[in-house]
Amino acid sequence: MRISFSASLDYGSHGREYARGDDLADVSRAELRWYYFLGSLRISQSGTEVGPPWGWVPLFDAIYSVRQVMTYVEGGGGLGKIDFTENDEVIRFELEGGDLRVMPSYTKSALSCAVGEFLAAGSGFIRREIVKVVSEYPSLLNNAHVHALAKDVDLELPQP
Repeated sequence: MRISFSASLDYGSHGREYARGDDLADVSRAELRWYYFLGSLRISQSGTEVGPPWGWVPLFDAIYSVRQVMTYVEGGGGLGKIDFTENDEVIRFELEGGDLRVMPSYTKSALSCAVGEFLAAGSGFIRREIVKVVSEYPSLLNNAHVHALAKDVDLELPQP
């Protein structure tokens, strides 16, 4: 399984980071999650793509949502779904023994993978995207919410 994110050519300039620039140290968790770094979330396996077909998903909402599903898969209190605040669409995740079934509401395509494969893909996604975004916006290294997310996936970020 592969989970990835790419900046949106059509909607990226609507993210609040364009108005604010690299001054993101004090952005709240809610603001970071819903208003910054818009792009496309991709979830695929063996050539089958089940990520949403729109390009205005905020990066940190994708990160928090994938982390929430990882918690669910690990038997914690997370939700077994990713929902999108801008519409009623959802990606459902259902445990089937040692496998995870991934079913979006907006397409008939579905995926199935081992739980461990999803956990590795989710962790790798979060690590890659945090490293990428803090390299582009170094002030995020001073944001406590970014450090908390990194810590959740055992990613060591430089301390401010």
